[in-house]
Amino acid sequence: MGVSLLLMALTGLFWFLGMRNADEVIGILEKLMAAVLLVLTLSFGGMHQAICIALLLLALSLPKASSFASTRTPSRSTAADDGNSDELFLKF
Repeated sequence: MGVSLLLMALTGLFWFLGMRNADEVIGILEKLMAAVLLVLTLSFGGMHQAICIALLLLALSLPKASSFASTRTPSRSTAADDGNSDELFLKF
């Protein structure tokens, strides 16, 4: 349990350093290291059930694909056939 708490503290430290770093690339690398360390700590520290439950809740909270069906744009094939469209590439 003590090792898990130490690794969780290191995770928080890496995340905090990643947020404060002025260099974007190094900051993202530190955040990535924190995320990997968090997953490893929870997986091998005996808390893997927490990850499973959190991922299940995340998956269930995602929107259904059918809710995006009404936002799809219609096909432009009919507009390109008449030559009056503002397409960049014209059909020859």
